[in-house]
Formats: sequence, C-alpha cells, structure tokens
Amino acid sequence: MDLYPTAETWSGTPGAIAPADGNAGAAVAAAFRPQGLEQDGAEVSHRNGPPSKEGGYSNGYNRAGLDAAALVGPDVLGPNNERLEDLKPNLVHALRELVRQYREEGVVARRHEIRRIRQARLFWQGLQYAWWNPNDMNWHVPFEQRSKDDRQLEDMPRYQFVTNFYQGFGLSFIAVLSQDVPSVRFYPQSFQSLADIAAARSASDVAQLVEQNNHVEQLLTSIGYFLWTDGKLGAYVRYVADGQRFGFHDETVLEAIEIPLGEDTYVCPQCGKETPATRDPLSMSHEDSAAGEGSADSSTEHGTRDTEHGSTCPGCGVELTAANLRRAERVSVPRVVGTRRVPNGQEVISIAGGLELNTPVWANEMHEYPYLQWQAEVHRAKLKAAYPHAANKIETSPSQGAEDVYARVSRLSVEQGLPSIHPGDALMNLITFDRTWLRPWAFYAVEDTATRDELLALFPEGCYVAFAGDAYCEARSESMDDHWRVLHAMPGDGQNRPSVGDSLVQVQERYNVLSNMQAETYEYGIPPIYADPQVLDFDALANQVAEPAAHFPARARPGQPLAAGFFQPAPARVPPDMVQHQQELIGPVAQFLTGLFPAVFGGNMEDVKTASGYALARDQALGRLGLVWRRMKQFYADVILLGVDCFRKNRPEDVEIPLLGPDGVLDARSIRIADLKGNISVHPEADETFPRLKSQQRGILQQLFGVNDPVIQQALTEPANLGYIKNVLGLSELVVPGEDARNKQLREIQQLLASAPIVITMNESGAAHAGAASESVVVAQHAAPAQESINDRASHASDTNTGGTHNQSPVTNHQSQVLVLPSVPVDDLLDDHVVEFEECKRWASSEAGQSARMTNPAGFANVRAHAEAHQRAMQKAALLSSVAKPLTR
Repeated sequence: MDLYPTAETWSGTPGAIAPADGNAGAAVAAAFRPQGLEQDGAEVSHRNGPPSKEGGYSNGYNRAGLDAAALVGPDVLGPNNERLEDLKPNLVHALRELVRQYREEGVVARRHEIRRIRQARLFWQGLQYAWWNPNDMNWHVPFEQRSKDDRQLEDMPRYQFVTNFYQGFGLSFIAVLSQDVPSVRFYPQSFQSLADIAAARSASDVAQLVEQNNHVEQLLTSIGYFLWTDGKLGAYVRYVADGQRFGFHDETVLEAIEIPLGEDTYVCPQCGKETPATRDPLSMSHEDSAAGEGSADSSTEHGTRDTEHGSTCPGCGVELTAANLRRAERVSVPRVVGTRRVPNGQEVISIAGGLELNTPVWANEMHEYPYLQWQAEVHRAKLKAAYPHAANKIETSPSQGAEDVYARVSRLSVEQGLPSIHPGDALMNLITFDRTWLRPWAFYAVEDTATRDELLALFPEGCYVAFAGDAYCEARSESMDDHWRVLHAMPGDGQNRPSVGDSLVQVQERYNVLSNMQAETYEYGIPPIYADPQVLDFDALANQVAEPAAHFPARARPGQPLAAGFFQPAPARVPPDMVQHQQELIGPVAQFLTGLFPAVFGGNMEDVKTASGYALARDQALGRLGLVWRRMKQFYADVILLGVDCFRKNRPEDVEIPLLGPDGVLDARSIRIADLKGNISVHPEADETFPRLKSQQRGILQQLFGVNDPVIQQALTEPANLGYIKNVLGLSELVVPGEDARNKQLREIQQLLASAPIVITMNESGAAHAGAASESVVVAQHAAPAQESINDRASHASDTNTGGTHNQSPVTNHQSQVLVLPSVPVDDLLDDHVVEFEECKRWASSEAGQSARMTNPAGFANVRAHAEAHQRAMQKAALLSSVAKPLTR
C-alpha cells in the first residue's frame, strides 16, 4: 500500500452528481488555494494523472515511455477524460470492443449463473413456482399474464402454498454471520520503523470510523444475504463527496495579493538624493478603494499617477520622472476573500451481488481477472446530471447487447418483488450503467499496436471506464485491486460457484409439492354421503332451506334404524410416511445440507437436556459454518484495509471523530494524516472461532462470578473491565464507583497527548522562565526524575500550587531548578486522585501508552507529569491526615 498525495477538489458543473453515489468529487483538499502560492514539492511531483470523481489522483508512470498528458493533454481531455471520445474516438472504440470481447468469453456460463441466482432470489421472495422456459431462457410464474384479473381466479390452481423455510434458514444464517463484527488487527510492516508503528495504531481508529460511517451491521447483513442466495459478492471501496448524504462545511476562499515592503522612492539622477513618492489625496483614496477590491496592481497605478502629477528633487530641483522611480520590494501573501460551501466526503463501501457483478468465469483468483464489471440500473435523469457532456447520447442510448438486456431483465424482475418476472415499460427510464475495470495486461488483446500503446500511456495502472447503455461517460487510470475485493461462499472452480442456500432449493420444491398434496387430500378427500331414496325424500330436501335445527323428511325402512339408509365411505388419509418425509425434509435433511442445526437458531433438541450439551452442540454447529466464516473474516479484513488506504489518500486534513469506547462511553479522538504514512498489514483475529451472542457472553460472566479464584475475582473488579461488564449485563444505568473518574482521566490523557508539558526554570537569582518542554527536558523527565522526601514535596506543592491550578514536578541541578507542569492541571479538591492515578499507570503500561512513549515522547511526558501531580496530591492528603490525627486526640 503505497501512499498517494491528497487529491484536490473536483470542480464540476452545478448540479453534477456521481451516478450512484451522490455529488461527484475527489477528496475535499487544498481547495481554492490562492494562485501563485506553491504547494509542497513532494506532493506536486506525484500529481501526474487525472483526478478521480470518487478518489485521488492516479500515478503518472508510463510503461511505454510515453507521457499521456503529451498525447492530448489532461486539461483538454477533462479531469476524468470526459472528452476522450471527441478527441480520441479510436481509444473509446477500442475500450468498448475490449469490454465486449471479454464479456463474450463466458456467455454460456454467465447465463447459467444468472439463472441460478435469479431462481434463488425468487425463492427468497416466496415466488417458488416459477418454471424454466428454454426457448426464451427465462423463468416464468404460472398464470403470470392473469395475475391482475380476479375474474379468472376460479380457473387457477387452488393450491400453490409456500412454507418458505428457505428464507427461514437464510435468516438464521445471516443472523449468525452478522451478530458480531469480525475483529481485525493492523500490524506495522517493520517493527523498527516508528512511521509504521504510528500508522498501525492510527489505522485502528480509521477502521472504526469506516465501520461507523458505513453502518457495519447492515453491511454484514448484505454480505450474509448474498452468500446465501448468490454465492458471490464484491465490495467496492471509494471516497465520495456528497453534501446531501454527508452534509456541508464552509471553506475559506483565498487569493494572492502583493504588498510593498516599504515606500516607493525617487532617486535623483544628479545628486542621488532619495525622495519619497508624493501622494495626493485623490490618488490615495483611489488606491485604498482598489486595495479593498483585492487589486494587485494598485501600487503600480499609484506610481503612474505620481508620475503624471510630477515631482522635483528637493536638493537640486531636477524634475523627476517615472524613469527615476524605484519601487519597493513586493511579496505575495494570501488574503481571505470569502467562504464557499463544500460538500463533506467519506469512505463508502458498496456490496454488489452476483447479478450485478460480472467476472471472468474461468478465473479462480482475483489476480487472474482481466476485467471486473459492475452493472446497475440508474435513472436517466441522474446519469444526465452526472455527465452533462454526454446527456444527449444518454437520452437515446440503447443497451450494449443481448447479454446486457438478459442480465438487466433479471435484475429488474427480482427488484420489483411482484408475482411477475417481466420488468414492464414503467422502468424504461432506468439505464444500465456499466462500470468496468481493466488490468494493464488486458490491453494486449488489442491488435493495433499504436492504439495499445496509447491506452497503456493513458491508463498505466489499469482502466476504469463507464458506459451508460452504449454512451461513453468517463474513464481514468485506476487499479482494480485498490478498490475491489471479491468473495465466494464455497470453495470450488471458476467463478460460478454454488451459494450456501443452493442445496435447499430442491428440498423446498419437494416440500411444497407434498404440502399441496396434503392440502388437496384434506379438502377433496372429504367423502360423499349416500342415502336410500326410500328413506330420504330428495325432492323435499331440494326445497328445504338449510338452517340450524332444521327438520328433514325421512322414513326408515320397516325393521331398520334410520341410519341404515345412509352410507359414507372412509375419508382419504395422508399416508403417515409422507408426513414423516415432510418432517425429515424440513428437519434433518435441511439442517445437514446447510449446517444450520437447531443449536444455532435456538431450536429444540430432544436428545439433549443439559446446558453443557446445548453448548457442545452449538460449538459443533458453528464449526460447520466456520468454513464460510473464515473466508468472510479475511474478506472483511481486506475491505477494511482498502478503507484505511482510501482514507489516507483522500482525506484533506486531520479528522476528529467520536468513537464508542469498550465501556460504552463516547470519546473524541483525533486521526492525524501524518500518522498514516507508514506501511501496514491487516489480519483477522486469529483466536476468534466464531462470533458470540451477548447472551452467551453474559452466561460466561455469570459463571466467572461464581468461581472462587482470587485472580479471576481481581480481574472482574479491575476498573478497566467494569464498563465492559456493565455493557454485557445490559445495566447501562448502573453506577460503578470510580467509573466516571476513569472516563474523565481517559479524556484528559487524549488532551495531554496533543501537547507538551510546561517547563518553568528557576535560576539562582530567583528569575523564572516558562515555556514548552524541550527535548532534553523530556528525556530528563523520562530518565531521572528528581526524588524528594514526602515532607519536602508536600510542602513544596503547598507553597507553589495555590488553588489547585497547577502541580509541579521539580527536576533540580546545580545551577537552576526545573519545574515540569502538566498542560491539564489536577484539582486537589474534586479529583479522585487514587482512581485517576491508577488509570494513568494502567494506560502507561498498555499498548497505546508504550506506543505513545516511542512516537510521542513529549505527550507521554505530559501524561507522566499529570500522574505525578495526582501522586503529590495523594501524598499531601496523607500527610495532612497524619498531622490532623494527633490534634484530634
């Protein structure tokens, strides 16, 4: 992960938006920089490629040895090569044909994949009676053309019941995968590099911010859904600036003006006497007006007016002209001329399923992909607003080909959720928006050498190209691996792999058939009643009104009871083995195929009666699903790493964010862009077998409460664990002694780390000098802090710290006395010194404290001075208490 410089704000036309993400824009950084002011040379030297609407600048390295800007020019092509088709139509034609060529390599397999995924999504919606027509390669719902004609209901089949346990098992699977967020850990590439260590520490905060902004619970739910139905999904990570989604902020607009360093003077050509340039009132007022309007040439106009009014040398009387005027040196300085409303941006993660994501069917790994395509239906108006240069083409643009129409119909039919699979004419304004990523080596499929070299020069990292139907929208140099990760639910060959729920589709169909047979047996199996016409008068019966307690004329045969004139055969019965088979299909068969045993979703197990038995069964069931869980953990870690990389490439400045701590308290933290310049790697938590429910964690805590072990009891009473225990138990209103003081101290530590301690140097003469701590004082503070007796230090603190405003940490030598004060003072009266001092000690020994000691020694010294202030306050209180005891006696 190499670091890219911060991108500039993309300036598009008013109302221009990104097609699927809101307002288009790269990172909102260095916007409205005053002209004439130089940026950092290290940043400018890398900005060789065109900016991206959704992330950063591309690297300008050219494999073919050609400069892409020299071919046409980035200013002419547009920030995202919007005018490439106008100026270089052969390149756009080559990209269009290249995408079509790669798509045609797996047409048959792609059709089969769409058929499988479409059936699974229809099953999820409860449309489980669709039949496949090989003539039009499409799924059809029975009587779909009559679905709106209620008059034909009597002619339709009466039994198409759906007991959708396909969805029920799927919900259990999604709940298991999304009940807890996978834990990821960032590691420095080199443990000897302070930059890598700082980057790994800051990356954890960035990861929490990315998860918070993208609603990680919903993200995991979408991942679980596509693993169940599609079996393949992709995560797309990029930076999006969108004011409607993320709000706006005001940004200062600057411009460069020139101001003189002194006055303009006339130099006499004869005597050499210097005379200040005279200014009449008219010229002075005019100059002030021009300066108020930000004119950089006001002084020049003033010099011209001075020459026109004329001037003479006071020494020799020689007339001075403009040729004798010597101007004062001028410098350019920035000046605020106003503010501008700028949309906020953040990292966005989108999850695309198998119907939307098109990958080469023959590839096994992502690095083998020559292309990756994301297709979505976007409204025509949104695309025209996003790409005004291609609005006329988008208005009448058809789809690219028959395969795109087939995939489009499949997506739209499942998105409607109607008992009909045809998209209809109401969705004609939805345009298929194709976004395709090509690797650099994919250009070698172009036979024309000159065209291939131009593509390699213009897109050295690979190409992102967007088409709205067949209309070209934009293209830029962008690497597929910097923005995408692809996950499959099951191991297998190629890209068309089964999903987790595929094995349940046929089981669901068989259960539906048996369920319909059972319902038909119950209704149509009601037997008729046969009656003797000499016993029952059928004519009178026909004229009789059916009502409760009605009398029907009947006469029994002589010597026989009335019941002997009636006969009813035995009703039809459902075979017992069919009912047993249904129970097996929805029970052991479905559970074995999916791995979702009753212990996972809380079902009853007849052969298990103890809590330990249930726990063992749950662990065994989760172990079966661990095959999918382990793949998802690695996928999630890779996606979060892309989010961190996107953050440091595109964020314009440091970010202060509220993060929820482990104790459930919001804590403000600051993420510094400078801390993310190191190289890092990410790994999922190794010792995490499977996510645990809060109820399970609560049960483990209750077991630990009953263990009579001093070590465990000490761990449970540790102040750092009390917030977590309260959160797990769900007792948010429970007041834990010392918890507020601990949280207060943690907030103060964050403030202390942002500054250095205050150093007061006392000379022998009694003079004092106050200032920020130097590096030598910080080292002295770490290495050899002065030791004083309790009485001396207590009396010294009493003399020098009045009112509890500052607490000194004295460091003495032969010439002077150095007092180190924390930037955040302690309060002798109101602070809980014992709890806060222990929290400082715990933090100093933690991973965060040791990392701060290496990377931020001044901040660590500030925390140490603050801890010493708490220690002196405790010693002072103990001393006063010991002195007060004899007095009370």
